[in-house]
Parts: sequence; C-alpha cells; structure tokens
Amino acid sequence: MNRKTFTAASVTVVITVLAILVIHNMVSSGPGDRAVAQGPGDNAAVGKAVNVEVTTPEQRPLTRSLRMPATLLAGKMADLYAKTSGYITEVKVDIGDHVSAGDPLLVIDVPEMGDELRQAQAVLEARRAKVKQAEAMITIARAEVQRYKAQLDLKSITMERKKTLRVGNAIPQQELDEAESEREIAVAQMKIAEARVAGGDADAKVAESEVAMAAATVARLETLMKYATLRAPFDGVITARMVDPGAFVRSAAEGNTTPLLSIAHIDFIRLALEIPESDALFVKPGTDVEIKIKALGVEPIQAKITRTARALKENTRTMRAEVRLENPSGRLAPGMYAQVEIRLETKKQAMVIPARALRVRDRDISVLIVNGDVAESVAIEIGYDDGIVVEVTAGLSGDERIIISSNGAVLPGAAVRTVVLKSAAS
Repeated sequence: MNRKTFTAASVTVVITVLAILVIHNMVSSGPGDRAVAQGPGDNAAVGKAVNVEVTTPEQRPLTRSLRMPATLLAGKMADLYAKTSGYITEVKVDIGDHVSAGDPLLVIDVPEMGDELRQAQAVLEARRAKVKQAEAMITIARAEVQRYKAQLDLKSITMERKKTLRVGNAIPQQELDEAESEREIAVAQMKIAEARVAGGDADAKVAESEVAMAAATVARLETLMKYATLRAPFDGVITARMVDPGAFVRSAAEGNTTPLLSIAHIDFIRLALEIPESDALFVKPGTDVEIKIKALGVEPIQAKITRTARALKENTRTMRAEVRLENPSGRLAPGMYAQVEIRLETKKQAMVIPARALRVRDRDISVLIVNGDVAESVAIEIGYDDGIVVEVTAGLSGDERIIISSNGAVLPGAAVRTVVLKSAAS
C-alpha cells in the first residue's frame, strides 16, 4: 500500500464517523430541547425556551405627581435696623418673646438730636412771630389805604365844586389851584398806602414760607426721635437679637448692614416650592398637595397651592409656588423641613405597565411581549413615569403579554415559556 492509498482511506473513515454521530444526535434529540419560533416576518429561531414572568397592561385612573423637598417660612418676617445712630439704653425683648404691632422693642439714646429739635422748635416760633408781625403791618397799611381813600374822595369833590365856582368867577384861580394840588397829594398818599399793603403781603408770604420750612425741620427731627424707639411692625415672635444695652449702633442710612432684631409672624406659614419648567403649566392656585413634616411625626397635611409667580426665574427656569398653612397653635415653625407631593394631573383612564418592563436604547423605548411562544420587541411611547409604573400612550392595544422578568437573557425571537402572570403594579 502506497502513501496516497493510505491517506484516502483515512479520510473515508473520518467522514463515516462524523456521519454516524450526526445521525445519532438527530435521533436522540427530544422535543423539549429546542423550539422553532416563527415570528411575523422572521425565520424560525432555534434554542432552549426561557422561563419568563409576564403581565398585561392595566387600565386605571392615573395621577401624575411631583415630589420635592421644601422648607417652611414665616408668614411675615422682617429684620429691624436702626434709623438713627446712638447708644442703646434699653432692650425690652429677647428671642421667643411674643410682641404686638407698635410695642417698643429697644431704645436708642440720641441727646444731640434732642438739642437739634429744641433749636428747630425755637426757630419755628420765631418764624411764626414774624408772620404775625407781617400780618399786623398789613392791617395797618390797609387802614391807611381806607383813610387816604376817604381824603382823596373829599379832595376830589372839593376840587370839582371849586371848578364850578371858578367858571362863574366866584372864587379866584389860586383857590382852585390849591384844591387841585391837595387832590394830587391825596392821590400820592393813596398809592403809597397801597404799596405798603402789597409789600406787607409779600413779607407775609416770605414769613409763611420760612414757617413751613421750620415746621418741616421740626417734623423731620420729631420723626427721627420717634425712630430712637424701635417698635414692632406687626404681631409676631422675636427670632433673633443681635445687640445689648450700651452698644453703639449706626443707622442703616450710614451703612449699617447688621439688623438689631428679627421678627416673624407665624400665625400662618408659607411653604415655598420651586416648580420645574416642565411641570409649571400644571401648577396653579387650587392644585392639591400633600405635605409630610417628619419633625412633627403626624399624618400628612392635605392642602392646596395658594399662589404662583406665573413666571419662571431666568437662572433656574423654575416657577415659585406657595402654600399657605394656618398655624394657630404654633406647632409649625419656620425652617422645618418638609416633603411635598404635588398632584399635577389626573386621568380617569390610563394604560400602565411596570417600569421594569421597559427596554431603552438611545431614545428608542420598547417592551418584549410573548407572541405565541416567542419573544417579540414592540416599540412604545410613554407618558408619566414614577419609577414604579409607566403610562403607555402608544404602541400597545392592551391585551399583550409583556415580559417583566426571566431566568435568563431574552432577545427578540427567543423561545419563551410563561410561568406566571403578574399584575401591572407588581
């Protein structure tokens, strides 16, 4: 036997052995060891069936909500500053004290301002005396006007009579000339008296202006003296005190940026929320909210949005919304932390599936459904997603069996075996 004959015989033996093995495997294979999947438009897929848990879409009312943290704020709050500079002589309140609007809180000693006020009051009295003097001069001048007017009338009548007598040569020309001269003198005296009245009126107006200026100075100083006693602007609680008696303080107008006291009105509380731009359209006065305050350890508070800014902040693209909470017992305190759920939108009927059924690739969202005994991928569109359930807005009819878990990797076209049917919320 030569080398070529041996090689051909060896190849024949190998081929025969392989053929026997293939035939043996085909005969010994059982129906449970492979599945032929005939998906729509696909070729048959061969492989072991994977056990999967499935659910069907559920139709139910759906409330879209927004959860966020929030901080409680006082209904009204104010930092109180000094309006005048000086030494604090008395602090009448401390933190935690309840005060009413107008109550004195602290007193600042301003002796030099008291001196200025007394000086201004003296100037005011002098200006008022000047006005009275000017009014007296006007009265005298007006009396003179009346007297000279009477003399002028008399001189005018006398002159007319003498003109008539002179026509008949009953009197000499000199007598007529004297009468005319006396009338001219009366006219001049009349004009002088009227000028005195006009001058007196001008002096009186100047004096009255000086009185007004002096009175304004007195009023300003009196107002500043009132500010020497710091008073509560509204009913509330003192929340901060930054000074003690004997401290020198400067007025806010002189650059002081540190408040002396802080006051808060807590009969009602503001809960401030920053609503994202995507949800701002759904938040308006009357929107329901649920508030959980862990520090109190009580049942959640059901409330409604009281007001919104109706505009977004440019730097954060959020809209401010507020909830007013009545606080007659004072159990709510400014600064408390709260968790808030805002019910943005409620749909009477919505199709929902478990969020874990979603398959996301880039921007494409799909689910795997069981079609016969084969997994099939179906593209869907979703709406509200709270991480537990997802609203399906397009892609499903509602009777599909959706795969939510399996005991192995499942790809579209794979053979599957349904082992349990879960509800949509599970």
